[in-house]
Amino acid sequence: MSALKKTNLNSIVQLRATCDDNLHASLSELGYTQSFSLIDTKLALGYLTVVIAGLLYVVDKKFGFEKTYNVTVISVILYFLISAILFYLTSTKKYKNVKYVGYDVNNKKILVATWTKKYDPIYHLKIRFNDEESSAIVTSFEFMKVFDAFGYYKQDELTRLLKNELEKIDKKSD
Repeated sequence: MSALKKTNLNSIVQLRATCDDNLHASLSELGYTQSFSLIDTKLALGYLTVVIAGLLYVVDKKFGFEKTYNVTVISVILYFLISAILFYLTSTKKYKNVKYVGYDVNNKKILVATWTKKYDPIYHLKIRFNDEESSAIVTSFEFMKVFDAFGYYKQDELTRLLKNELEKIDKKSD
């Protein structure tokens, strides 16, 4: 279905989003199954911060600040700790821009981080296995390799490019 969707070739954000959305399809063709544990963890932590803020509001409204001072301090500390963990999972070098986490049949973990630079129609990928920075490979390609002149996405091209990069990693690790 995504092969029929036209993408604006003048929007780097839209081109990147289309490629990011279709990473799972290409990697599943190559034998990987997607894991949502990182996304689920971030989502749960985000919801938890909202719950803490909401409960703190209700408790403060119902009992007043003087009676709930200790609860407020504990909630603020807990909120800070959860936000720090969430910051680590979204902004540190290890997890920044991670768009795909998956496993192959041998339970080998793969992480794919993607990014673009402003006004630069080049799709950058960082692929690493088992969280090992030493086995990581950084590559890039122009968006026009995976889109035709009319803006239609070519899934087979992205799969081929990813397959070539994964073969490079296998050769590098041997």
